[in-house]
Amino acid sequence: MKIAIAGKGGVGKTTVTAVLAYLFAKDHEVLAIDCDPSMNLAFTLGVKDFKPLSELKDVIQERVGRGLVYKLNPKVDDIVEKYAVENEDGIKLLVLGTINRGGEGCFCPESAFFRAVLRHAILKSELLLLDMDAGIEHLGRGTAKGVDLMLAIVEPNLKSVETAKKIKELAKDIGIERVYYVVNKYVPVDIFDFEVLAKIPFDRRIIEADIRGIPPYKICNLKPFEELKEKLLRT
Repeated sequence: MKIAIAGKGGVGKTTVTAVLAYLFAKDHEVLAIDCDPSMNLAFTLGVKDFKPLSELKDVIQERVGRGLVYKLNPKVDDIVEKYAVENEDGIKLLVLGTINRGGEGCFCPESAFFRAVLRHAILKSELLLLDMDAGIEHLGRGTAKGVDLMLAIVEPNLKSVETAKKIKELAKDIGIERVYYVVNKYVPVDIFDFEVLAKIPFDRRIIEADIRGIPPYKICNLKPFEELKEKLLRT
């Protein structure tokens, strides 16, 4: 199963990614890829020693090229094995990192390299979780194309709701037919005019975990996440 997790900044998509990765890792080999330039997933999983792929300048130049000629399908079948790190709970993590595009526009060697890595991971991974960029721009780039489903994480405010609706609309444009809404930090308010796959209640222990620098699944209420996991396995 390959799952992309998207949403407006601050809704908790990285928390959802981390906790699902932990739960799935009990039964599957899990690869989590941090596609967000903010690179928060490593911290949330308790990983301190990692190297973002964006820092592999020599590797990217060797595999993709530089200047006016790029390889659209560079060799990347060894990248996950070489550069993914594993946390103490058996979750493999790969961090894409930040592209400093400058005047190059959105097509550059790093972008080509990232797309190739994601294509390979989507094709080869047993269970893959992608923590996408905040917002909707990544859908225009099609980086999640080929996943089995997408979770649009939404919190109880109207801006988040509108972003989640736009995510579902744009995801279908790139062929992702199964897009499910998950409400995080749930409180009972009447603003959700769509079917919701799961509701994860507001939990102060997630804030405490962040302050203490430990993964949220160490102390938070896992039951709503476990229910979400079971629903995903049935979809």
